[in-house]
Amino acid sequence: MPGLNQPLFARLRDDLEVTFREDLEEAVVDPARWPDLIERVSRASGSEGALLLRTDRPALDAITTASLAESSKRYFEEGWHREDHRFRGLPMIRARGITVDQDFTTPEEIERLPFYQDLLASSGLRWFAGIGFEVKGRLWCLALQRTAAQGLYEPDEQARLATLSPLLRRAGLLTAMVETARLAGLTEAFDIIERPAMILDSEGRALRWNTAFGALLGRDLRLVGGRLAAEEGEAARQLEALSRPSGRPPITAIVVARRDALPIALHVVPLVGPSRGVFAGGSTLLLASVPGHASVPAVVILQTAYRLTPAEARLAQALSGGVTLAQAANRFAITAATARSQLKAIFAKTGATRQSDLLRLVTGLAR
Repeated sequence: MPGLNQPLFARLRDDLEVTFREDLEEAVVDPARWPDLIERVSRASGSEGALLLRTDRPALDAITTASLAESSKRYFEEGWHREDHRFRGLPMIRARGITVDQDFTTPEEIERLPFYQDLLASSGLRWFAGIGFEVKGRLWCLALQRTAAQGLYEPDEQARLATLSPLLRRAGLLTAMVETARLAGLTEAFDIIERPAMILDSEGRALRWNTAFGALLGRDLRLVGGRLAAEEGEAARQLEALSRPSGRPPITAIVVARRDALPIALHVVPLVGPSRGVFAGGSTLLLASVPGHASVPAVVILQTAYRLTPAEARLAQALSGGVTLAQAANRFAITAATARSQLKAIFAKTGATRQSDLLRLVTGLAR
């Protein structure tokens, strides 16, 4: 069989029929496992890598395997996602759950189109198989990528890969339900510490808010078409900008004036890591405060927002202040190994990868 040797194809068949359902179940219980899932599909299908993305807004909520990190970065930063040639295959995805280059591209087009020659060839990539599935009315695509040497996806491979479509759809729907429940729990947790909180999706729509935030809504700060709006001025422009996921300015705080009460300060904190979710769409956490109200310690808010333990939150706050890990371990009378273990847990829960990330999180949450 051209493009894929028999032992590798046997491994693909085994993954599809035996273990793939188990992998999906793990991803549903722990949505943070979706990157591992697409990595497994990539390896099992003899692909160079994979990219999971929404077809209506490709730049939002995309997940990529490490092997495609650099090419995916170019794909988005250079704007290829706005006119992805392979979106010609969307009708085939909707009809049969899968599409490949051969469905909509001739060999002559592959040799001359910039999408293939400028973007893909420079990364050593050539062939594509897109597995589609719908979640909450949005069409997602698991885009598998092969090099020229690995070969195109043959018809029998396509048939097997297409069987993943209904499985991915079911897992995506269940994952969205789990993530939605977790987002609801997050806003309710802020009620406990009497901090108004609202979660926006990647398009600026309000997904969840707690009782304390609801009490602030009125004629000066209101929901219009599911999005926050203010009467006029800079606050109105900044709230509108939160609805533009691509190219919006880095807004960290919005002050909404009120006619008969003190102003509301909305602190804008991007959700990262497991707190964000893949399919439920949680993107931004808004924390509201009113001058004169008692402030909540940052360490408590860190625990609430990211489900950190008290020790992890304390360490995160210390590191965000510029303290080294060794200095923090000495300050809190813990071993270096314990400090490293706590830091690993902090990174896993918050999505941070360095102390500068922690500084951004703590600064946003502590206001």
